[in-house]
Amino acid sequence: MSAQQLRRAITEASAGRSGDEAIQEVAAAYIGFVRKHPGLYEAFFHAPDRQEPQLVVESTAALDLLLRLLQPYTLSEAEALHAVRGLRSLCHGFASMGEKGGFGMNFDPDESLQLSVTAFLTGLQHLHS
Repeated sequence: MSAQQLRRAITEASAGRSGDEAIQEVAAAYIGFVRKHPGLYEAFFHAPDRQEPQLVVESTAALDLLLRLLQPYTLSEAEALHAVRGLRSLCHGFASMGEKGGFGMNFDPDESLQLSVTAFLTGLQHLHS
């Protein structure tokens, strides 16, 4: 199942890491998965259908992982869930634009991803400042 493959990829990428490093690695693994398996990704990218129990299990496991990785940012429960949405949106948008040829300028897209995730994480770190 493709959701399981993506969840494994982000789990492996974050193993032994925490904070900014873990989130950066998760984002890179997410984009890497989409680059390697664009059709699989497109086939399952939607809110989990409650009629597909395995998709629900994998989506819940991925959500739990991301929430754990966001713990160092001292977010409320609601803020953490919003942050997961934000991170997923950032990764999905980046992956979709890359797959559609949207990065035609002579800049390394991986460097652009790292910069974008850094800006996102900096925002989380200063949310309560």
